[in-house]
Amino acid sequence: MQGFELFSTSIQIPGESSAAVNAADPRTFVVFGVPRGGTTMVARIVEQLGVPMGQDLPANYEDQAFNFDCMPDEFKADRSKMRASLIDAVNQRNLTNSVWGWKYPRANVYLNQIIEHIRRPHLICVLRDPLASSLRPLGRKTARGKSAKKTSPIKLMEQHLAWQNRNLEIIRKSKCPSLVCSYEKAIMSPEQFVKEMADFIGLDSSDERISSAVHQIKPGSYIQA
Repeated sequence: MQGFELFSTSIQIPGESSAAVNAADPRTFVVFGVPRGGTTMVARIVEQLGVPMGQDLPANYEDQAFNFDCMPDEFKADRSKMRASLIDAVNQRNLTNSVWGWKYPRANVYLNQIIEHIRRPHLICVLRDPLASSLRPLGRKTARGKSAKKTSPIKLMEQHLAWQNRNLEIIRKSKCPSLVCSYEKAIMSPEQFVKEMADFIGLDSSDERISSAVHQIKPGSYIQA
């Protein structure tokens, strides 16, 4: 892996190829991280900067074709079927858009299996304080208002750290152009973060697009990440 560029809210890793990217060049952006880790906010920013992230998206901005939780049980039991379905979805999206992307926090579940079939993949990995991303499941209530089954805070934070390590390992091994960003730093410096993201995406970003993207950064306002 080559060097990197350090910014105030993110680190941009150029990947294996140092060739310049033109706005019209085909490429695919994958936004991933951990559950409740800020990926919804980042996906909304990416979309505002000109990257189609899917149609009729739910509030969490997850394209159902790439949502592991929504896949049939037979896909989860037989990963070859899941892989074939994901590759088919990638090919279908390629027919529709030259530049596009999707968001799924736990894309590390399948990303290694399909990355060679993704057209010029660009990875956007969102890192978040593991305590912050664990707070909601720790305080989750049942429909009757009783506390859900108790989960060890340490175990939950360890799980989130393990996911983050897997994400970084995917970036290291894939040698794809990648942007590793901090949720905490992004919400502290919204305009700077959006400019860094716009630079990584490489599309023509008007002042209006930049402004709309900045408005997506609303700490505490989104429910799902």
